[in-house]
Parts: sequence; C-alpha cells; structure tokens
Amino acid sequence: MKKSFYSLLALILFTVSFAAYSDTRVALLISGYGNESDGNISYDLEELAQTYLVLANNGITLDIVSPIGGAVPVHNKKDDLEYIQRFKQQTPALSQLANTLSAKQALTQEYQGLMVIGGDGAMFDLPFDKDTQTLVTQFAHQNKPIAAVCHGPAALLNIKQTSGEYFVKGKRVNSFTLKEEHAFSAELLGKFPFMLQTELETRGAIFQSNAPMLPFVAEDGQLITAQNPMSVAKAADALVVKLGLTPKTRTLYRDEATFQLISRARTEGAFIIDIALASAKESYNLNYMALYGFYAYQLADTPEQKIVELEIMARIGKQFSHPKYSLALISAYLEQGYVEQAKSEKKLLMSAFPKTELPETVKQLN
Repeated sequence: MKKSFYSLLALILFTVSFAAYSDTRVALLISGYGNESDGNISYDLEELAQTYLVLANNGITLDIVSPIGGAVPVHNKKDDLEYIQRFKQQTPALSQLANTLSAKQALTQEYQGLMVIGGDGAMFDLPFDKDTQTLVTQFAHQNKPIAAVCHGPAALLNIKQTSGEYFVKGKRVNSFTLKEEHAFSAELLGKFPFMLQTELETRGAIFQSNAPMLPFVAEDGQLITAQNPMSVAKAADALVVKLGLTPKTRTLYRDEATFQLISRARTEGAFIIDIALASAKESYNLNYMALYGFYAYQLADTPEQKIVELEIMARIGKQFSHPKYSLALISAYLEQGYVEQAKSEKKLLMSAFPKTELPETVKQLN
C-alpha cells in the first residue's frame, strides 16, 4: 500500500512539474499496426520513450496518437534500461498507450509540433491511413515543426504541398537507410510495401545520411528527420529548438553516448574509445559498441573506410570478449593482410574460448 502510494505521488509530481513549464503541446504519432503476436512490426518503444522524456523534460505537454486510436502493444524487452523504467513508471505514458488518440481525434486538437516515431510498423499504416495523412498534411500546410525519426519519415511520403508537389521534394531529408534495411531488417524486406530511402528520393528529397548505425539529423526549414534510433534524442532536442524553447541540459542515454563516441572515433581517431572507457565505462553500452564493431567493417564501402572501421573494431575487441566477435576481427585482419595481428587475436580467442570451432583459414594460422 505504501509503495503504491509513493509511486502514485511520484507520478503526480512528475506530471505537474513538467506540465507547468509551458503551454506548448506536441503530438507524438506512432504506428498502430503491431500486435502482441508480431511485435517486430510495430512502433519503436525505445524511440518513443527517449522522445517522450526529452520533450517532457522541456515542459512540453504530450499526446500519443495512432491512426485508429485505442490501445497499442507495449513490449517489455528492454525493461532493464533505466530510461524505459522512467518512461513507464514516472510518466503517464502507459495510460496514454492504453488509450491513444486517433488521428481523427487529434485533428480537432491544437498542437504546436508533431513528432513521428519510427519502428517497422510505420511503413504499413502511417503513409496509407486517410486521417493520419490529413493530420500530417495539416502540420505541413501550417508550416509547423515536424520531426520524424528512423522509419517515421514514411508518414511524409505522400504528403503534398498546396502546389501539388510532394512535401519532401527539394528538402534535405534523412531516414533509416537502404544499407541499414538490408543489414538489420532483412527478414522484413519481403513484407515492406516499399523501401523508404528509395521512395523519398523518388519524390525528389535530397537524401542525407551517416554511416550505418551512426547518428544523423537532417534539418530543412521546419522539417527535422533522423536516421536511426541512435539519432532520436537529438531529433527531439532539435524539435524543442524549432518550438522556440531552449533545450534543457540532459545526460546522454547510454546508447546515444555510445554511438556518439564511435562517430568521434571515426574522425578523431580510435584511441578516444580507450580514453572514454578508461574514464567513464559505465556511461557506455559495450553490447551496442560490439554490435557496431561486428557490422561496420563488413558494411564499409571503400578500402579507406575499412581500415578506419578495422581499427575501431580492434579497440572495441579489447573491451568485449565473444568468440563470434573475435572470429570476425580475425577475418578482417586477414582480408587486410595483417597476418601477425590475426595470429595474436587467435591466441586470445583460444585462451578465452578453447572449444571454439574454427574456420579452415583460421586453423592454419600458427
């Protein structure tokens, strides 16, 4: 009883403290396509949580909107993340997700800005639902700030200006990239009704992006678009600025800080990873760092980029121990002709994981 009382009190205090700061109101548009049996095709809860917390921290009143309204699924796969716990326990978001506003209801409300959350589900309902398209069009025609992240820009595809031209035509725009789709959404490509980057470009958008998994936010007038989940919080900060507010200082989310560090390493040198982890290892997510290291070398386009990614991969390998990661690193070393480094990594691998099954090319290293 006492615990539930204090939880309720914390929720009330949280809500009151944020709502009192300004009368700015933003609609958070999410896909309503997902269901409990197919949770992969839904809105992205982590993107919603980060956005919600950033905007609420700046005193912005938030409504959660889905195409037809009502309850949407809420997964618990990332409940170990601190910000997910804050989102679920210290905001009214769960009650809002249990009864989202429909796009038709949202059309009767007054908002200063729109934020479109990503997730694969956004590809299936946001571009095709009539009321959702009317809602987004209203923001575009009124020249109000619109932010869309990851797959969220799918909601913009069919929006047209009063002139009849596509809203995105001639605008600097970003989204989850083709390369990221093929690397991380391969099992869904056959289900997708279109490829987002391709359709944005077909409609005349000037597509801008960073390397896969790294943050990037494009801005053009009142439009903000962000590449992937690692870019979401920055896009929310950018929306705060567009709304005429000064973003409050905040601590970076661990996944956000991780990929920001990797972005810096690609331009400033891989050694800054060692410096950062030596001084504040708890501020970064080593699993996400290893995910980047594992894929980035394979996805690099040029020999020069492969060398940069290999050095970053090796730095991460000093902090993260897993047989698949070590084998990928050995393979990269051999591809570049770094035989001695490959031999050294093999010794470390066999010392840590002696039962690892080795490919023939690695077996032959002595």
